[in-house]
Amino acid sequence: MYSTQWGSIGWGYGQFGDPCGVAVDSAGNVYVVDTGTNRVQKFTSTGTFITQWGSAGTRNRQFFGIGGIAVDSAGNVYVTDEHNSRVQKFDSTGIFITKWGSYGPGDGQFKSPEGIAVDNAGNVYVVDTVNNQIQKFTSDGTFITKWGTRASGIAVDSDGNVYVTDATSNQVQKFTSDGTHLLNWGTSGSENGQFSSPEGIAVDNAGNVYVNDVGNQRVQKFTPDSTFVTSWETGASGITVDSDSYVYVVDRGNCRIQKFVPAGSTPTISQKKEVPGGDDTPNSTSNSTCDDVNGDGVLDFNDVVLFFNQMDWIAENEPVSAFDFNKNNQIDFNDVVVLFNTL
Repeated sequence: MYSTQWGSIGWGYGQFGDPCGVAVDSAGNVYVVDTGTNRVQKFTSTGTFITQWGSAGTRNRQFFGIGGIAVDSAGNVYVTDEHNSRVQKFDSTGIFITKWGSYGPGDGQFKSPEGIAVDNAGNVYVVDTVNNQIQKFTSDGTFITKWGTRASGIAVDSDGNVYVTDATSNQVQKFTSDGTHLLNWGTSGSENGQFSSPEGIAVDNAGNVYVNDVGNQRVQKFTPDSTFVTSWETGASGITVDSDSYVYVVDRGNCRIQKFVPAGSTPTISQKKEVPGGDDTPNSTSNSTCDDVNGDGVLDFNDVVLFFNQMDWIAENEPVSAFDFNKNNQIDFNDVVVLFNTL
């Protein structure tokens, strides 16, 4: 279920040139890497701009084509600096800490590093794209191990298992923390569990796996053992999940970040209203719920209205506007209903 979004094309605060990755820290702050403007921007969980750093170049705190971003439990930020063939590490305010990497095929070297992830112990996993391998490092950049596989996106669960997306073979692979293969799933196609150029990947606290199925313009959710759970439409390339299972995706083509409510969750009710329309009325005020989802104290277009299951009686509504987004000719829980500012 859609919650909120922010961003537009441009160079200003909260604007993006080509956003490609997103990460969330333990406090709920959202970090977005923008390869179009070679910078990192930090926001609150509702999209309020906090700070930024980065510019084009080869010095510390500069980038030449950003590949991905990850945040560790201490709030340190790791960014793959793709065409400078390195990883840069910062604190949560953007102060430079360290860097590692150079161009090449050796241990600790990279050719177009892209996806990056950090486990609970602080170990850093980097997708070394052209070298077709995953490299594992300590938090200060000391090389630990590597294993060969094609990949673009990468994520690590709470047990240290590593998940990668392979856009070439249209599948997800799962490994142990030392690279032992555990399982894989996916084939080419548009059915549930199939992919078309999967890129970003994330894992929530329960171990559920979220995959940006880019070619099919959707996110798919799976259990840790690859069982399909659900999917929804969005033009996403990067993805992350916070501690409350809110899902943030990079809508790269529209230069924005979208935030989605966890599937099956029930927002806290802050106000109830009857909804007029049709020949008769709802049975009670509990039939519809107006919730200040983004917590800004205003019920407006950024908030979600949940309606009860049977809505056939609605013919016309004021001031509520109802949209049949999934085009099934009825308005139900699968549709998002937004409030006018006057409500």
